Amino acid sequence: MTKRHPYTTLILLLLAVSTGFAQLQTTVNANNNNLGALATYGPDGANIGSTSLVINPPKNIEGSLYLFEQWNNKGVFITSEERKLLIRNINFNIDRGVFESEISKDTVFTFGFENVNRVFVNSREFKARFIPSKGLYDVYEVIFENDEFAILKKWFIDIKEGSDNPMVNRKSRYVHRSNYYLERDGNVELFKFKKKNLLKLAGNQADEVEAYAKKYNLSFKKEIDVSRMFSFLLK
Repeated sequence: MTKRHPYTTLILLLLAVSTGFAQLQTTVNANNNNLGALATYGPDGANIGSTSLVINPPKNIEGSLYLFEQWNNKGVFITSEERKLLIRNINFNIDRGVFESEISKDTVFTFGFENVNRVFVNSREFKARFIPSKGLYDVYEVIFENDEFAILKKWFIDIKEGSDNPMVNRKSRYVHRSNYYLERDGNVELFKFKKKNLLKLAGNQADEVEAYAKKYNLSFKKEIDVSRMFSFLLK
């Protein structure tokens, strides 16, 4: 079930600042119900999302389908025209593979990817790839990216089964899992995030990467450390 809200004020504001918007960062507060106007915003009037009712998961399963614990995350959407849109209420629905903003207790705004190149949430970068066989987008978190390759991370939901034993009283629980992928030459394939494979990606700079990691006590097991050493040497 989908419902649209014609928030004329915000639409006029977006139109008024469209000139030079590449340098402008527009802020939208979802809790003020202004976000519904963005359903009609985009190049040539194309939608970048829509409002929808929240379908709550079964109460007998604990945990969350969302990547972030809270909704008060700052998100920056980079459009295909390199415009920036700032959202102060954003989360990633792992199960649906979409970014959402909470409008009210039972309503969210779901962002599409047709006109969005990148999404940053609390400085974490995400990108989407359209999968023709699925007819939808896969969303990846970017660990590192340069002109030659990208190391990506894809989140998914697993369910840790509880117990029917009344003495145990343990409910089933949503668990956040992830896989790593390597994007290169237009292809995306599974990637084992370990030192040997990472150094192989560094090519003839492998010794420099290893020396840099040793100098600054960086770990090949930590994403933030790998991003740091690769960003310094392989950009």
